[in-house]
Amino acid sequence: MTSSLKRALGPWQFFSFAFGSIVGVGWVVFLGDWLNRGGPAGAMLGFGVGAALMALIGLCYAEALTMFPVSGGEVPFAFEAFGVGPAYAVGWALIMTYIGAVAYVASSMAWILDYLVPGIQGPALYAFRGTDIHLGSLLIALLTVAWLTWVNSRGVRTSGRFQDVLTYGKILVAVVFMAAGVFGGRVGNLEPLFSTANHRTAVGGVLAVMAVVPWFLGGFNTIPQVMEEKAERTSLRLVGRITVLSIGAGALFYCLVILSASMALPWRELVERELPAATAFRQAFGSELLARVVLLTGLLGIATVGNGTFVAATRLLFALSRASLLAPGFGRTHPVTGAPDRAILFTGLVAALGTLLGRQGIGPIVAVGAVGLSFGYFLTSAAVLRLRFTMPDHPRPYRVRMGVPVAAAAAVGSLGLMAAALRDHWTGAGGRFPFEWMLLGAWAGIGLVLWLNHWRSGGLAGRRAEKLTDGQTDRAG
Repeated sequence: MTSSLKRALGPWQFFSFAFGSIVGVGWVVFLGDWLNRGGPAGAMLGFGVGAALMALIGLCYAEALTMFPVSGGEVPFAFEAFGVGPAYAVGWALIMTYIGAVAYVASSMAWILDYLVPGIQGPALYAFRGTDIHLGSLLIALLTVAWLTWVNSRGVRTSGRFQDVLTYGKILVAVVFMAAGVFGGRVGNLEPLFSTANHRTAVGGVLAVMAVVPWFLGGFNTIPQVMEEKAERTSLRLVGRITVLSIGAGALFYCLVILSASMALPWRELVERELPAATAFRQAFGSELLARVVLLTGLLGIATVGNGTFVAATRLLFALSRASLLAPGFGRTHPVTGAPDRAILFTGLVAALGTLLGRQGIGPIVAVGAVGLSFGYFLTSAAVLRLRFTMPDHPRPYRVRMGVPVAAAAAVGSLGLMAAALRDHWTGAGGRFPFEWMLLGAWAGIGLVLWLNHWRSGGLAGRRAEKLTDGQTDRAG
């Protein structure tokens, strides 16, 4: 077994990993929730303002990932700026987020196939939070996880090609139904522009949408997880630009989905429907074909998000293990494929357990993931700010203009996003202790036990953590 990754990713693969991980199936499942929170204008404003803030964060990532082009993303950034403890904490939080995302897309695959193939659900096995978990749906989710595990075990070259084909295919298919909604729909269907559900004001609706933006625009940070696998000829500066571009492209996609679906059918009719995006085009145009085009786009999105987040989780495990912050087995790679096969197997097993929560597990996974991602955004932004003073002469192939105020604004904004997500958990719990906080506490507890056990057993975290930023340090711009 070895501990080096293959260098095979070019610019197209970096964009497909980022955009493919941003735009998945969430818009198919959660469109009604976005509209209920903010209405068409409120939802688009929420994504627009959220994307502007995320762009500041993306700029910080672009600078940091070109400073330290190694696996692990936020982990080496936090290590260089703040030391071992914060590096481990952010790595563990993001492992939770990415593995949760794999479970989320697998459960969503079952949801959409249930809709496309009536009766495929099979008999009910048990219930979770008042919703039955069916045999057929569970098998589909587990097979999706198994499929993603297999694809990733073949190596990053296979994963990258898989991501390319499905991401660019998804974009082409989406153009069909977006054009139908915008050019065939009615502007009057957008009224009222803002939602007043739960006694929210227009501003409150925008803020409610912004609370979930970190999750739905979060895939861009798969790029730093695979930086060590960048092909020799790929420019670091170009990868930095792609990081920021992918955020804007993802926000534009979501806004066009909101606009086209809300023009196709009055949006208040959509908020109570299952899979509202597909419902909008079926009822507005009497076209089952358009509805299936929407769901096909969602299926492609499931595959790309699942693959991207699966890769990200395994590279975080690999980076933490190589630095002796986790068990050494996760830092080994297969001698032929170059894939971190033990990290891949662990990710698949834990994600499979997550699918046991069924559809009702999707909402909490999204809510908890928004906190994990926001924490990663904060530490990366704060790291870029600190490193401007502690490592002013370190090579920065992508150097952000006005880096200090940009990083400061991104750090403050990240804390705001985290606070908004935690507040959303509390308000959604109706005065009870939020289930999402239980999940966060449980994962943090597991991480703390592993950390303490590692130190007690003679872990070398204090002496070998420099391997977080060693890697294959290509500094070419």
